[in-house]
Amino acid sequence: MPPRLPIPRTPPRSLAGRPGRIPTRPLSVLTHRHTDPVPFFTPPFRPGPSNIPRNGTDPDRRNGKGKAKAPDPGADPEQEVDDHEWEMRVARAMLHLRDTLPHFFHPEQSSSKMLPSDVFSQHVVLKLPAPFPIKVSSLAAYSMAFSIARNGMSALHTDLTASLERMTFSPQPNLPDNRTDMLLSHKSVPQHRRKQIRVLVSVSGIPRLPPHKEATWQTSSLYTFSPYSGLIVSHEVETIRPLPGEGVAEWVMSRLLGWTTRHAAGEGAMPAPRAMAVEPEPEVVRFKRQERERHQ
Repeated sequence: MPPRLPIPRTPPRSLAGRPGRIPTRPLSVLTHRHTDPVPFFTPPFRPGPSNIPRNGTDPDRRNGKGKAKAPDPGADPEQEVDDHEWEMRVARAMLHLRDTLPHFFHPEQSSSKMLPSDVFSQHVVLKLPAPFPIKVSSLAAYSMAFSIARNGMSALHTDLTASLERMTFSPQPNLPDNRTDMLLSHKSVPQHRRKQIRVLVSVSGIPRLPPHKEATWQTSSLYTFSPYSGLIVSHEVETIRPLPGEGVAEWVMSRLLGWTTRHAAGEGAMPAPRAMAVEPEPEVVRFKRQERERHQ
C-alpha cells in the first residue's frame, strides 16, 4: 500500500505572500491590583483587618520583637509611679546633675537642657540663703533664676568653671509635717521613698575688676525628690562661701574711701582726705545761734 502524502494546507488569504509568519492575537494589558494581606488570626480584642497597615506589621511591634508600645508621651509626669519607675527617675536625676552641673557656665547649655521637665517638677521650689532671701515655686521661675545667676556671674567674672566635688544621700527627717508631704499630699509616705541628695560644687573665676586674682566659691545644695513622682521638688542652696560680690564691694570701698583689707593692703588703694567726726548739734544750741546771727 503506497504511503499517505500530507494534505497541503492553504494559508489564510490575509497571510498569502508572507511566508514564515505565524498568526498571533494581541493580548489585553491587565493592571496589577494590590491586595491587602489578611492575617491568619485576628484576636477578638484587636481591631479588624481594615486597621492593619499594608505592610502587615503590627504598630505595637515595629520597635522590636515582641516589645510593648512605648509609654504615652502625653501622660502627666507628676502622677504617682510604682517603685521601679520611681527608682529609675531618681537615678536619672542624679546622673543628670552629675553631667550638667560641671557645665553650668557653658553658653551652649540652655535652661531647657539644664532643667528638663522629666527631671524637675513643674512645682519645684528654690530657696537661697541669706542675704538672698529668695524663694520661687515653679519651674519657669526656677529657670529664670538659673539664667540670672549665670549671666550675673559671667558679667562680673571671666573664665568661670564649675566642678562637682561630692554627691551623697542625705537622710530625710521622718516628721509628720515633712516639707514634701506638705507640698504634695498629707497621706503617709513610705520611708524608702524619702530621699535627698546633698551636692557640693566648687566655682572658680577671675574678677573683671582689679586685682584680677582668681576667686573660688564653695556651694552646698540639698535636692529633695518627690515621694510620688520621683522628680526633684525642692532645691535648697544651703551655703555659699564666700558670698558673691564681696570682693567687688571691697574694691569699690577701697577706691572711694581709701580702705584696705588684709588681702588688698598696698595694692593701689587711693588714700582719702583726712576726715573727722562731727558731733550732732542740739536743737536748742542751733536755735540760739541762729537767733544771735539774725540780730547781728
